[in-house]
Amino acid sequence: MIIVPVEKRVDWKRPPVVLILLVLVNVLVFAFYQSGDSSHLSSAVQSYQSRDLLDQEWAAYKAYARRTDPKRRLDKSDPVMPWVIVSDPGFDRFIEKNHRHYISEKNYPRWRRARDRVEQSSSKMSAAAYGLNAAEIKPLQLLTYQFLHGGFMHILGNMVFLVLTGFAVEAALGSFRFLGFYLLSGIGSGLLYALFESSGGLLVGASGSISGVMAMYVVLFGMRKIQFFYWFFIFTGYVRAAAIIMLPFYIGFEIYQYYSNDGSNVAYTAHIGGFLVGAALVFLTQSLNKKGIDESYIEGPEGTPDPFAESITKLYSLIAQCDFKRAWGILKPLKSQHPNRPILVEIEFNLVRALHPRKLQEYLLHRMDKAGNNKALIFAQLDAWKNLSSEQREKISFDKKSTLLQNLLDYDVLEGAEALFNELKLESDHDLEIAMLAQRLATYCQTIHNTEKMSLYRTLAGQFANTNAKLLGSEL
Repeated sequence: MIIVPVEKRVDWKRPPVVLILLVLVNVLVFAFYQSGDSSHLSSAVQSYQSRDLLDQEWAAYKAYARRTDPKRRLDKSDPVMPWVIVSDPGFDRFIEKNHRHYISEKNYPRWRRARDRVEQSSSKMSAAAYGLNAAEIKPLQLLTYQFLHGGFMHILGNMVFLVLTGFAVEAALGSFRFLGFYLLSGIGSGLLYALFESSGGLLVGASGSISGVMAMYVVLFGMRKIQFFYWFFIFTGYVRAAAIIMLPFYIGFEIYQYYSNDGSNVAYTAHIGGFLVGAALVFLTQSLNKKGIDESYIEGPEGTPDPFAESITKLYSLIAQCDFKRAWGILKPLKSQHPNRPILVEIEFNLVRALHPRKLQEYLLHRMDKAGNNKALIFAQLDAWKNLSSEQREKISFDKKSTLLQNLLDYDVLEGAEALFNELKLESDHDLEIAMLAQRLATYCQTIHNTEKMSLYRTLAGQFANTNAKLLGSEL
């Protein structure tokens, strides 16, 4: 479920300088510094396997796993297991503390040397070096962890939420106060996380800081009714509500998630800490330094209403009334102006299913190589492709199938992506493109620690790249 305020639009007379810098720093850290994590992890796993540490530590890992997740099933022969063990900082602490119960005195010197070599590589990973270690907090980590992320979708989601709410908060508080409150929210977020995860755990990401920004937003607007965008399962739309009522809702939802989602890697307590600190900072500013808040920005008129937002609101209202034909009439001119805007594509997909079910397959194939497709539409495209005959599949362009393959990997559908790849690799005159797709599959398999398939696709990438090079050479 997502509920985010969207009342204000960017006022370039008050440029969000700090917001832009925060986004830029996060993206640069992820793109350049954290890009080396995969090689450090691979080195650590290679060292772990070459020194037979899996056999030596297996009993210890089973005991550790029983404590952390009693329902978890372990398979020593699973090729992913060394990757899981090496990348788990909790087990590092467990084996250091309890090694005497699992490693004999005779084998200890050999084990110690091997362990040190593995930790030498794993300690170079960004999370280990600058993430927040809940068991041993270092002051610098309270700042640095806020600029690290666990993956592309993690940073993408965080930056979207930061941009949606940050510009208004910066305009209301001023750039320097906004930056200070942002960082303090992140610090409070990390401290509350550490309080609940004192047994261990690494925290990375700007989620706590951004939770603080969202809390600042709703407290700044107080009892004023503002517009929120919501996404609840298949239901999306806009609603107006008093801003401040969302604060207890945000916190209550995170508390519910914390107690109902055992084993989740989402740091709900960090989100709660960010909300509390962000709200408290604005409350204090309102009480002690009213001039520190630009009330004219908060109270000021928004100018002419956004016609696009009004059209979307009307569309959702008609869909809620099941008046699909009128909704289609409003959607059509909007789509001609914004053919690949995700929110319009989502509405179009649902209206095609309701009004023109016989044309659904044609629509799905038409949109296969277009931008803006959401998860439901991509999964429907996969089902449509599976239901085609071999003759029908041959008529679909290479680009369409290639785009679908990459979209499926974005949503972790490896089996479907592999099926598409096996069909694409048989097509001639596309050796370079097939090599790139094979490399994309290899990279994905590396992220899920499937070393066997990673090696397979890297080999195929090389073979197709070499074939393309030979063809170019013969033409020259």
